[in-house]
Amino acid sequence: MKLLHRYNRLNILVTIIVLFIGGVCYYFILSYVLIKQLDKDLRLEELEVKDFVRINKTLPPAANYKDQQMTYKPVGDAVTARKFSSITVFDSSENEVEPIRRLVFPLTVGSTNYVVSVTKSRQETEDLVRLIVILTVSIIALLLLALFMINRFVLSKLWLPFNKTLAGLKQFNLNSNAVIEHSDTTITEFKELNDAVSKMSERVVNDYNSLKAFTENASHEIQTPLAVVNSKLELLIQAENFTEQQMQDIQTIHDEINRLSKLNQSLLLLTKIDNDQFRETSQVDLAQIINRLLNNYEELLSAKQITLIKNITRHTVLLMNETMAQVLISNLVTNSIKHNTDGGSITISLMQNCLTVSNTGEALINPPEKLFERFKKDKVNAESLGLGLSIVKKICDRYHFTINYSYKEGQHILSVLFP
Repeated sequence: MKLLHRYNRLNILVTIIVLFIGGVCYYFILSYVLIKQLDKDLRLEELEVKDFVRINKTLPPAANYKDQQMTYKPVGDAVTARKFSSITVFDSSENEVEPIRRLVFPLTVGSTNYVVSVTKSRQETEDLVRLIVILTVSIIALLLLALFMINRFVLSKLWLPFNKTLAGLKQFNLNSNAVIEHSDTTITEFKELNDAVSKMSERVVNDYNSLKAFTENASHEIQTPLAVVNSKLELLIQAENFTEQQMQDIQTIHDEINRLSKLNQSLLLLTKIDNDQFRETSQVDLAQIINRLLNNYEELLSAKQITLIKNITRHTVLLMNETMAQVLISNLVTNSIKHNTDGGSITISLMQNCLTVSNTGEALINPPEKLFERFKKDKVNAESLGLGLSIVKKICDRYHFTINYSYKEGQHILSVLFP
């Protein structure tokens, strides 16, 4: 959920809750105040009645007005408590139930005890409260509407600089060396964000270019002396004035130089994949690449007497870099040969959405999830660098392929699922 939407929801929800609680409290407080005002008027009527009796020694005339009634009832020696109460009575003239406020108090005139009941209509009070509630609800509704409009349109415009900066970050590409675009703004926080993003992107681009140049230069400079040393060793191997032990030592050095050269090339390839340097894409036919590359492995297959089984049911075409497709298939096939048994078999199956390479071999010693990590080898193997499947995993991640490993019936199965 976007921050703006979440803020709008939270803001409106809190506003509704606060206004609702405030409205309820306001209603009861207003009702309480108006009732107290009625009670004050009833007390004034009580004082007037008592003053009239004190002066005239008789009860004042009973009153029966629309909004006020006064009645007297003799009670003998019974004791009556003075109290206020709210009741409802049926108004026959209006044919409706009417709320009233009543004060009952005792009064003695001569030797006779009376109960005096003074009532006042609460209808006007209720109407006033109802009108105030309607006005309050209307004001709350207008306020919520105004908040919604402000949050939807005004705040959306205020967040435009942030959204543009975020869009620039999403489209940021190290290889393009382009500066992240952002709009001018008068908001201090967004200004600081744009300045920080610009400085950060500039540092990242500079560091990336420096690392890229160092990697390419280091690989090139390392490869040159390795080639020279390798050529000199080949000349030494052809000489005849060495003992058998010396020849073995030279052969070991030659093999390690070759291994170091392959390691350098593999690490450089991994770095290029990490840096997204294989951006060119085209329609790649995997069936053609598999058939072409398998011709290069005929000698290796014959040397280990490995049987190759191809099950290519159709031509699967993917949009990807052709070099990456060749590296993917080459590393899968090379891995199946290196970790195969003499006289074993390799099965390559290509379907519409899946490439499967399986080979015979002993079960893994290490956990399968370690298989795709760099320099992770299940067994000590001088021929293996521990980078082949790591490169395969990098390529799969780059093109959103899914690679799975399983071991069934003496077969190591690597499956690449295409989206």
